Amino acid sequence: MQYSISVPIGAWNDLLPETIRSLARQSADVQIALLDASNDARVASVADEFDHLLAYRRHGPDLGQSDAILEGWQNTDGDILGWLNADDSLFPRAMQLASDRLLQDPTLDVVYGHSSIIDGEGRLLGYHHNVAPPSDFLYESCIISQPSCFFRREAYDRVGGLNRDLHYVMDWDLWLRLYSDEAKFGFINEPMSRVLWDERTKSASFNVKRRSELKSLIETYAPAGKRNEILRAYAIHAYADMIWPTPLKNRVLRHLRRSGPKVFGLRADGCLLPTTDLHLVHYQEHSATKVLLALDGDPQNLTIAEGDKGLDYIIHANHIELSLAQPVSAGQHITLRIGLDNDPADRPVYFVAADWA
Repeated sequence: MQYSISVPIGAWNDLLPETIRSLARQSADVQIALLDASNDARVASVADEFDHLLAYRRHGPDLGQSDAILEGWQNTDGDILGWLNADDSLFPRAMQLASDRLLQDPTLDVVYGHSSIIDGEGRLLGYHHNVAPPSDFLYESCIISQPSCFFRREAYDRVGGLNRDLHYVMDWDLWLRLYSDEAKFGFINEPMSRVLWDERTKSASFNVKRRSELKSLIETYAPAGKRNEILRAYAIHAYADMIWPTPLKNRVLRHLRRSGPKVFGLRADGCLLPTTDLHLVHYQEHSATKVLLALDGDPQNLTIAEGDKGLDYIIHANHIELSLAQPVSAGQHITLRIGLDNDPADRPVYFVAADWA
């Protein structure tokens, strides 16, 4: 089983070296295609550093992200496809989890799992709470996180491949065509990728082109009675990101998400439940010996462990400093388990961020 992974690059991103390092840490047989349209010497320098890992590289203009992704797959041989943007990275066991699932059930065409959300500094901010097991709800919302998704080339070819003309919703469009073609999807209840969300992220935009692509997809696939509601929800979320001051946006979104889904014990509004697992990995060059944990609220009888091992920690005014039992090197996945006896209804405690130190 061999993977073909395209890495399209439209502009320099400080997280790009971590993207490539995360692919290098996979145990699977992977062909990496780096497609660089940035004309930035820093991208070329990273490509030179990791040239021994690249099956294909191109520096120069293309017709956009989808065009670059297609070029990568067309110039590599893997039977399992996926792509990472220059600010995405994989958890170290992502491809092993995907391979295990595909081998266990040869009828599966697509497998995917959870994603953690990070900022530009690599701090964990939470999880992608829209991700959910496969169902017809895919017609209403993109419940698949693209960097955590891998699929067979055979099934991909059967539905006509990636739409080169789409620049914002090409992933959702592909999932919908696969699902409508009765491809079999498998869900992996594990963290598989880290995804950057900030004001520069394409999915945060609501420009004319993205609105047009969303509208076309929703009108083609969504239930007729829900189309306006679905498009309106995307608009509200986008305008909240663009217009509202951050404190107001955070308060409103926390209120709206309080009854949302839970991932690894973390509610969609960030509220910690009695047991919450924080999955952490980094791809920095140096090992980490501490984690700085920012919470909002007053925890009662808080406990924190690394897996089944207790940790030493100091509670400061605005964060908790955790000393790790052993230094954590690049590409090492650890799980922090937080226990609380707070009643979320009466004394909620919200997760804000976790940072390596």
